[in-house]
Amino acid sequence: MFCLLFLIASFVMSGKAWAQDWDGEFTISPVSAPNMNLDAVNSGATDGTIVSIGAPSGKANQIWRISPMGDGVYVITPSYAPDLRLSVENGGTVNGTQLVLQSDKGEPWQLWAIYRNGDGTFSISPRHQPDKGIDDFGGGQNPGTRIDIWDYSPDDKHLLWTIHPLQGAKTPPLPPILPGVIKQAPFDHSEIYPGTKRMVTVFIPAQYDGSKPACVLVQQDGYNPSEKGMLEALIADKEMPVTIGVFVTPGDTPATIANSMARRNRCFEYDDISPRYVTFITKEILPFVEKTFGVKLSDSGNDRCIAGGSSGGISAFNAAFERPNEFTRVYSNSGSFADFRGGNQLPELVRKYEPEPIRAYLTTGTDDMENYAGNWNIYNREMNSSLKYSGYDYSFHILTGPHVAGWNGCFYDAMRFLWKGWPQPVQAGLGGGRMQAMLEPGQGWRQVTGEYHDARSFACDSTGNVYFLDQNRIYRIGNDDTPKVFVADAANANGLTIDSKDDVCTVSRATGRIIRYDASGKGETVADGIPGESILAMPDGAFYVADVTDAATGAAKVWLERDGRKTTVSTEVPWAAGMAYRPDQWLLSVPDLHSKWVYTFQINTDGTLANMERFYRLHVQDWDDDAGITAVCYARDGRMLAATRAGVQVCADDGPVQAIIPLPDHSPITGICFGGKGLNTLYATNGHEIWSRAVRPSGIGAFTPWVQVNGSPL
Repeated sequence: MFCLLFLIASFVMSGKAWAQDWDGEFTISPVSAPNMNLDAVNSGATDGTIVSIGAPSGKANQIWRISPMGDGVYVITPSYAPDLRLSVENGGTVNGTQLVLQSDKGEPWQLWAIYRNGDGTFSISPRHQPDKGIDDFGGGQNPGTRIDIWDYSPDDKHLLWTIHPLQGAKTPPLPPILPGVIKQAPFDHSEIYPGTKRMVTVFIPAQYDGSKPACVLVQQDGYNPSEKGMLEALIADKEMPVTIGVFVTPGDTPATIANSMARRNRCFEYDDISPRYVTFITKEILPFVEKTFGVKLSDSGNDRCIAGGSSGGISAFNAAFERPNEFTRVYSNSGSFADFRGGNQLPELVRKYEPEPIRAYLTTGTDDMENYAGNWNIYNREMNSSLKYSGYDYSFHILTGPHVAGWNGCFYDAMRFLWKGWPQPVQAGLGGGRMQAMLEPGQGWRQVTGEYHDARSFACDSTGNVYFLDQNRIYRIGNDDTPKVFVADAANANGLTIDSKDDVCTVSRATGRIIRYDASGKGETVADGIPGESILAMPDGAFYVADVTDAATGAAKVWLERDGRKTTVSTEVPWAAGMAYRPDQWLLSVPDLHSKWVYTFQINTDGTLANMERFYRLHVQDWDDDAGITAVCYARDGRMLAATRAGVQVCADDGPVQAIIPLPDHSPITGICFGGKGLNTLYATNGHEIWSRAVRPSGIGAFTPWVQVNGSPL
């Protein structure tokens, strides 16, 4: 089975890595047999010529031309037969596959990466199977020894080589590989995971001088001594910046009874798809490292990489996905995107969420794990598909082998890929088709001026002015995008809407009054005895008002107010919140604040409601009990947008969530509406800050004529 290799949206490097500088003729010798040279047997000039080792002869069959092909890979050809390429026979991927000469086919098994090891030797890795290297089989020291590929290990001399330049060869500058320092300390005072104990190991490179904060590599499941030399070589050769490694074991809660097992926290910490673990790393572990070991660590996500295998792999990816401002570079080896704690949802969420600025290197084994939680190979291939769909910058490899195959073997390749171009920031993709249909490219969130206590109940008028409530005031955001007080005393208003005449209308739970304000801010009472939390103006002059009538049970009512008369039209939606109607004016949506559901009703000609359905099913974040749906609104094309804890959730007309757009800080959204000129600016708030961004669809209001709605594309 051939390895599948995907390199998606790779960025141009800011400068050449030294590995790009090999060029010319060389002899190549195995460390395990230093008196032998790599040899094309009998100077064969046909496809299938065996490659072995032989005693130094000075002949052309032991002279190899190394030619750079870009992106850190090379072709290696025998000097006497420039049309032949050093190749892995038939593109094989299993240990022991023979090296041969083949004519140029442009295949990845004819491309090679060259890595310098911590001891100054080199490993030579086939591009199609980056966890393997050229192997002097069994450390053979006799001419004719089999030369093949094998799982790379930095401690296996059979896989280590010396490369000797011949006259005219161009060699890379080889700075000295300086030894770093390893330090350790226990960490046992977590507030996020109280009672847990764990070990923190830190690698401090020789190049770190404390003059400025260093880049950071955080790795789950602790420290492996083989990683020290690899980091030293990568940093010496400028394949990654000066980086402090932080290796963290999962926590255990010690037993209080003798001879009893501790509570193992690994699955709880690593497989939890919430921001809890990344918060633990950034708020507790990294400050502990700085204080304990006297180092300065960068707080920029662009300067941080996080890595792990299995459950540590999903933990690494989820840390960046939840908080890309904290980590933008991810190495996930056989990541457990499985149904331990909802990790199987991550590929789906990658498709739905607005893409984050993350660069990821992922692997899975052909014989990866399979158990009650799923099949790791399938889940990782699904993640590959999702990353590709959403336009992420990533590399994915299917490696021949079992669960967590190739951690060391891919480490060099992963770090090169993840850090290439640094310090240029990683860029986010455009997202899938439905995300691209929603967002204007290159137009992110902009913070609207001002800080608020409890901004809520957003609505816009026909010219795009946006109105909202905060601390018993009504604010208006005009064309200058600056909120200004429109009404200084809003009479204890809880909900706000804009009617068909562009007047601002409010409802108060305390007073039970609906008040209409004209363009000057002068108000008049238009209805009384209708206590409400939210209000929605209809094109015919009527209002729907929703109110929770029993705070203990969440029992709620929806009233219809028309011509001074109120009618109860629904008691079916608990915790009824901000309402909206579809542009064709016959379908009313009423969210339940404490669930994942938005209910819909048919609007009868007399305004009464019929045929209720729990229709829109919204995403609930793993650490939440409900979606927290505070408000909904409709785009002119019939898509419904919901303000939730996860962000703005965009639903197709037939119900499913197609896109999720979080705020920059991923805080819960408590209010949304369309506004601005053309009604194609989306406004959202978390209650304290207000954000806006240009979007492709436009909004509607009671002032909008009937609009035909067609089915949303899949």
